[in-house]
Amino acid sequence: MQTEINGGTPGGEAFWAFSTALYARPGVEAALLDLQDNSGLEVNLVLFCVYASSRGQALDPSTIGALQNIGEVWGRGIVAPLRSARRRLKPLSSDFGPAAALREDVKRVELAAEKAMQEALAELLSDKAAGGGPEVAQANLVAWLKASGLAITPERASAFRTILDAGF
Repeated sequence: MQTEINGGTPGGEAFWAFSTALYARPGVEAALLDLQDNSGLEVNLVLFCVYASSRGQALDPSTIGALQNIGEVWGRGIVAPLRSARRRLKPLSSDFGPAAALREDVKRVELAAEKAMQEALAELLSDKAAGGGPEVAQANLVAWLKASGLAITPERASAFRTILDAGF
């Protein structure tokens, strides 16, 4: 998420810009990676819940179902395998020159896949653009976790607080 990729839908571009700006704020990258690596949450879905709130939208059950589907197809099916390949290439990169170049290629494709996933997610929102605040973002995150059958553990709550504090 560190490099912006050109192209895509205007809604997707706005979501991508929001995500990269939030990701760059102190503590957010670590909180998101902790949620990803230790809690099994898809970073783009966490970001979407917060982004929807910034656009004044509470997520209804239909939208949550659609975001779960996008998370399954794009997150688990495409982004996660690319992330895994990039991470597996990392130790080889210092010992084998071509592995470093391949790792960079995989990283570019992974970012493009994240961007495409965000474009699909952005299409779930209406054109409404009022601010919703941290309460709506928290409600969106809780609704998504509950619909996914996941608990709000103290670790998740702490990471969410870091992200919400940075985002509002």
